[in-house]
Amino acid sequence: MKSNLSGVKSLLTFYFLTILITPYWQSRAIAQEKFNLATTSKVTFNPPAGDQPKISQGAATRITRNCINPLANSQLPPVPIIPVATQSLTIASHPTVLAYLPKTSAQKVLFSWQTENNQDHYQIILSLDNEAGIISLTLPEDAPPLEVGKNYQWALAIMCDGQLHPDSPIIQGQIRRVALESTIRDRLETANPLETATIYGEAGIWYETIATLAKLKTAQPEDQNLASNWKYLLTSVGLEKISQVPTITEK
Repeated sequence: MKSNLSGVKSLLTFYFLTILITPYWQSRAIAQEKFNLATTSKVTFNPPAGDQPKISQGAATRITRNCINPLANSQLPPVPIIPVATQSLTIASHPTVLAYLPKTSAQKVLFSWQTENNQDHYQIILSLDNEAGIISLTLPEDAPPLEVGKNYQWALAIMCDGQLHPDSPIIQGQIRRVALESTIRDRLETANPLETATIYGEAGIWYETIATLAKLKTAQPEDQNLASNWKYLLTSVGLEKISQVPTITEK
């Protein structure tokens, strides 16, 4: 009789331990799966359908002023961080744009925006730190918002001697604001930052894709997964050389 009771107690103990332990291991497995998905997300860019932009990539104008050495920077000229020959979209009323600037002695740059009818939208003069690298610039909140369905052009004019001239180096990029689809909005609600960049990239929304990934890379410069994603994304849109630039500065 005692032997039977002992056996029953053992079975009950095993049963209750199973009940207690199983949720723990299930939660660990779910957490590990989410971690693996987060760390292995591949940020790709799916070019949107539609008309090609009037400005496919943009670049500097004639570099004749001595604040930029055309020979020293021949491999990496001033360039906007946008895809080559495809439309660049944003969902933001005040988006963030990125551009590469080579080393320059200039201390100021004019950051300007125009409508598709070449009407002035906004402009501001910003300071430079004279070092080569990628700069991240956001249209200020006090600027007029971009309208959904409208095309705009942004530009950085390098003020070599503190003034603008006909031959001042200029970086230009095009941008179009679109509405965010409800299905994408729903996915973004539960996404981590890297998944967010992935979702934007799949939807063909360039400016949010690159801005999100740039912010992550700046915050975690030693993260090899982010570095790999950064290089892959830029290389996929024709900006392989820019992908090797380590410095990203927010303005």
